[in-house]
Amino acid sequence: MYFPYVFGRSSELLAIRSSSKKYLSSGVVTPVIEPIVAKPGALIKSIEEMGERAQKAIIITNPSQGELKSGPVATWADPVDAALAAHPTIVPGFLCRPGVTLAVISAFLTRYANREVALLYLNSGLPDAVFQSLASAPNVSYHIALQGKVPSSQLALIPHAKRVHIYDHFNKQPRNADYAGQEHFTDKHVSFAEHGAGFGDYTITGSEVQLGGGQPAAVAVHITYRSGADGNLWVQHFVSDDTDMGVGTTGEKYLQAIAKLAAEYHGRPAEFGANAALNDYLQNHNDSHFPGLPKNKERQIQHHIARVHDYLMTGY
Repeated sequence: MYFPYVFGRSSELLAIRSSSKKYLSSGVVTPVIEPIVAKPGALIKSIEEMGERAQKAIIITNPSQGELKSGPVATWADPVDAALAAHPTIVPGFLCRPGVTLAVISAFLTRYANREVALLYLNSGLPDAVFQSLASAPNVSYHIALQGKVPSSQLALIPHAKRVHIYDHFNKQPRNADYAGQEHFTDKHVSFAEHGAGFGDYTITGSEVQLGGGQPAAVAVHITYRSGADGNLWVQHFVSDDTDMGVGTTGEKYLQAIAKLAAEYHGRPAEFGANAALNDYLQNHNDSHFPGLPKNKERQIQHHIARVHDYLMTGY
């Protein structure tokens, strides 16, 4: 199973909702959403849409980044909890960070004792004895190790069928203009079964939360593809010709980037695959249409999920 990890910004939630229409019902994709926005409306809409289709997704219930860095307040937690209660296929998740105590984790497990839940670990510092007790908790369906920040001795305590590894494979750059060419992304889609029941990544956004940001000096489009040479997943960066502030418009830069994507796609369609996000890019190129930067981010994530899904379903 594939677990794409996204943050709860609008473009990411829209990518998950777009993906849910085709790629979540197969059962091989379970998105993990870490909310970072204080207003829960878009998150709740996503929960409802996936829940009404009886699809699975993991929602982290103890967010502490972005606008929620001080922890969720009642105006966020109460409506989110109500949405979770109404949709039993959506899985509450708890992120075990440094300083977390067994008492807090136990309270989470008690709160959701009658449904499956997920525990995620990132440098939790939990003792082996505590970890072993959590590994045997019957309603924990997924134990998710983030960024390899779980000791091997503790990973061995987790049943293979419940063990998931999520890594950040995206080589994030300070500026869009710094991206170039092609980069190896991962081979976990081929080898994950050796280490657990599932694998994941932070798609093409990376694991670092960044809020805000003005107009970019360059526009970049990061597109995942399966290499015909080695069968691994790679990412190709398509960057606008204009990379300086004050030179050209954002729309013009977007069209420059997707013109490069269109040229590559037509030469290697089997590697890039076929999905709605790619079709939208190609249509924008044909129509010389700029849909806005949030739509660019949404489509990159949607394509990434689709490309991994299609490999897991077809082997190519």
